[in-house]
Amino acid sequence: MRRTCIHEHEDMRDDGQDRAAAPAALEELTRDECLALLAANCVGRIAVVTQDNMPFVVPVNYQLTGEIIVFRTDAGTKFDALQRHPIAFQLDAIDPLHHTGWSVLVQGVAHVAAPHEVESARVDPWAGPKQHWMQLVPRSITGRRLHLREEPYEPGGYL
Repeated sequence: MRRTCIHEHEDMRDDGQDRAAAPAALEELTRDECLALLAANCVGRIAVVTQDNMPFVVPVNYQLTGEIIVFRTDAGTKFDALQRHPIAFQLDAIDPLHHTGWSVLVQGVAHVAAPHEVESARVDPWAGPKQHWMQLVPRSITGRRLHLREEPYEPGGYL
């Protein structure tokens, strides 16, 4: 299996500088930026706490409807846990070569959706049909982006 992280000699930038020494900036995303990223994607991760108090994180196909995340599931560990505690939904994109990326975290309460609440939703789970339509109603939507800082422009030329 091929690893996607960059190590040792691959940590050098094209100009020979250590990539870890390259200036990076962590910025908070606005709620609108978070919603735009959620709307532009279709697979994220649901995090729940199981009955034996253990974290359980699984990928799900979803659709953003307004600010509500709609997904499908079957009976089992995830479905049981969704109904007992608030949950988290996480979505990200990482560029290991450039050490950049973004992450969106939605925290809230999930419930079984009524048919009229999801009649316009289109969620086709890659793992096959799922019995229950769920809605995650957010209490919090936050996000961060890690990007390289702009290097100051130096008007002198280099030969």
